[in-house]
Amino acid sequence: MMDATAHRHLLQAARGGDRLAFEQLVSPHLARLYRLAHHLVGNPDDAADILQDSMVKAFRAFADYREEAELGTWLGRIVRNTMLDDVKRAYRRHEEATEQLPERPVHLTEPGAERAELQQLLQGFIAELSDKLREPLVLYDLEGYSYEEIAAILDVQLGTVKSRLNRARLALKDRILAAPEVFDGYLDLQTTAISEGLGGMPR
Repeated sequence: MMDATAHRHLLQAARGGDRLAFEQLVSPHLARLYRLAHHLVGNPDDAADILQDSMVKAFRAFADYREEAELGTWLGRIVRNTMLDDVKRAYRRHEEATEQLPERPVHLTEPGAERAELQQLLQGFIAELSDKLREPLVLYDLEGYSYEEIAAILDVQLGTVKSRLNRARLALKDRILAAPEVFDGYLDLQTTAISEGLGGMPR
C-alpha cells in the first residue's frame, strides 16, 4: 500500500503532466475499470478501446482533478462518459441500429455447466433493461461500487440510484416469473437472488 505522503507527491506530479506518476496512480484501478467497460459495451475489444480512450482523457484532465470524488470513482465516470460519446458518434455516422448499440451482455463467470447456463439466461434479461436501469445494477450488484460512487459516476442523486436499482431488480424478477419454463429448475434460486441483489447468489 502507498503511504499518504507518496500518494500526495504522485498526485502533484500527475497534475503537472508527469505520465509515469499518472500511470502509477491509475494502475490499481485498471482491472475494475476494464470490467466496467466490458459490462457496458459487451465485448473485450471495444472495452479495451474505451478504457484506452478514457485513460487518455483522464490524463489530459488530471490537472483539474481535485479529489471531490475518489480516484476510482472519477475514472469510472470518465469510462462511462466515453462509452456514451462512442454511441453518440455512431448515431451521427448513421450506422445501422444493430451496429450503433452493443448488446452489453453481463459477463458472469462461475464454474459448472448449470451455473453457466443460468448466467447466460440472466445475461439476456439484463441486456433487455434500459440503460438507466442496467447501469446501476451492473455497478452495484456486479462491480461492487457503493451507492455514493454510482451517484457520482452517473451524475444523479443518491435516491435515484437506489430507486433505479430497486426497479431493475423488480424488472428482472418479473421477467423471470413471466417465463418459468425457461428457468425450469432455477426459479426458486434465482428469484431469491434477484430480491437480494445478484451479489446474493451462492458462489
